[in-house]
Amino acid sequence: MREPLLPLHLLALNADASLPWRLAVSSGIAVGLPALIGLLAGNTVGALMGAIGGLYATLLDYGGTARHRLMTQAFGLFVIVGSGAVGLWLGPHHIMMFVTLAVLTFLIGWHDGLGVALDNIFRFAALALVLYAYLTAPPAGAFIYLAFGIGVGVISVLVDDRLWPRALPRQHPGLRNSFRRLRAGHNAGIWHALGLSLTTCAAFWLAQHTHYPRPAWVATVVLFVTRPDGIDSLTRLFRSVFGAVVGVAIAWLIAHLTPQLWALYAWAVLFAFLRPLALARNFWAHYALMTAMILLLFDLLYYPSGNHVAGIEILGIRLHGVLLGSVIALVGMVIFNGQARRYFVQQMRDYRPAWLGGQRDRQG
Repeated sequence: MREPLLPLHLLALNADASLPWRLAVSSGIAVGLPALIGLLAGNTVGALMGAIGGLYATLLDYGGTARHRLMTQAFGLFVIVGSGAVGLWLGPHHIMMFVTLAVLTFLIGWHDGLGVALDNIFRFAALALVLYAYLTAPPAGAFIYLAFGIGVGVISVLVDDRLWPRALPRQHPGLRNSFRRLRAGHNAGIWHALGLSLTTCAAFWLAQHTHYPRPAWVATVVLFVTRPDGIDSLTRLFRSVFGAVVGVAIAWLIAHLTPQLWALYAWAVLFAFLRPLALARNFWAHYALMTAMILLLFDLLYYPSGNHVAGIEILGIRLHGVLLGSVIALVGMVIFNGQARRYFVQQMRDYRPAWLGGQRDRQG
């Protein structure tokens, strides 16, 4: 019996996973409340910034004691905001922009796998670098909403800690264990660090020179799916592509079927609530809801002008960016990751078309 060419089993939802309901409630409140305040004030930019601030606070919450959770939040905020400011200052085409991106992604690759918190903080920092390089500075008043959103998220973390206190486990994914491993000399190796750096910079450069409207999106795909874990990176790549396609389709349908302002807001808050639950089921579901939520939040930003970014145009742009970034990421994995390369080549040998004389059936 021939195995399917597409690894559809990777899309199966994990029915036995423990669902993080408390994190889901915190995520819904942290995104929904700041966005609500901004909309009631008639400030759609503030609504978007507040929602992003709340989303940041919940994405970088990994449990443990209040002290460790706040330390992670503060360190992440310092690194990410600083990186975004550098991108805003340099702009997308300055030579130092590529130097900074190359150095930052090399460092990410070097300490990759030492801890979830450290990995995500520096990946978000690289995202902020390339994203803000293409943005104009938001109004000063928008930063008040950003701070408010972060504050709401942090308060939800503190309330969670007070109601359900728990000690910091020995293998906690927060910063302390990551820094301990760094001091002990653990790293992912220079080959992975060099590969991540070159592949991310190549994706950013190629997106610029093919005049892709959102080069940061292409680089982000490479940045977040490439890990030193070989076959798992290929799995993450497949799930990310599928999740992005589903997420963009969901946002497009909602923006056309329920284009009202408060309906878009309600959907975005619902997806913020469901996102942590989806992550426990399967990464692609989390990626789909995250994509749909972000697009709908940007819909709120442009709602007064009637320019819905989740329309046909943004659908094509997003899909193009995901596919281009995925192809570049796959090439990078095949070149720089021996385990991924061997697995990929073996799969291609197993599933060569019959007209090439390479069709191979596996008996079940």
